Amino acid sequence: MPILRDVAIALLFAWISIDAIVVFRRKSGRAENRDRSSLRLLMIAGPLVWMVGIGLAFTSIGAFVFPAGQVVGLLVMAIGIVLRSVAIAQLGRFHTPNVAVLADHQVKATGLYRHVRHPSYLGALIGFAGFGLALGNWLSLLLIVLVTPAIYLHRIREEEMALTEGLGDAYREYCRHTKRLIPWIY
Repeated sequence: MPILRDVAIALLFAWISIDAIVVFRRKSGRAENRDRSSLRLLMIAGPLVWMVGIGLAFTSIGAFVFPAGQVVGLLVMAIGIVLRSVAIAQLGRFHTPNVAVLADHQVKATGLYRHVRHPSYLGALIGFAGFGLALGNWLSLLLIVLVTPAIYLHRIREEEMALTEGLGDAYREYCRHTKRLIPWIY
């Protein structure tokens, strides 16, 4: 249904705008920027994927008429947004848009971080998967669920290298007991 697609697009832009305001006000100038390319990739490839997905959703190519699926997509998107927001709040000032390790950086192993190392990225991936479904187009969904995880996995690799270098054994120990994105699995 076009109205559900339009709600998904409006929700995406509201989420991305609020997320950017919250996250970018925490940009760290007090720490060495260890981000090699992941922030650029997130800020260029991510929006390109969303725009192509949105463009496809306005065509009949790959369109599906399954309003219940689109509603489920909106609900999944909302769950992902909430998960990401809670994770960002729990990490507090250590959550920055650039990969950085602050001088007093500590391993966070409570709250959502007790279960996975990157709950804010997990929330984003869930949110984007829901968005893809809510668009009502199989090609949009496929594009988003294939490309977006690749972008975030690149980000995770950079972040984990920086945290291992910056926090050493404390982070290595945390990694031994906590999965990257999916509790008990990965």
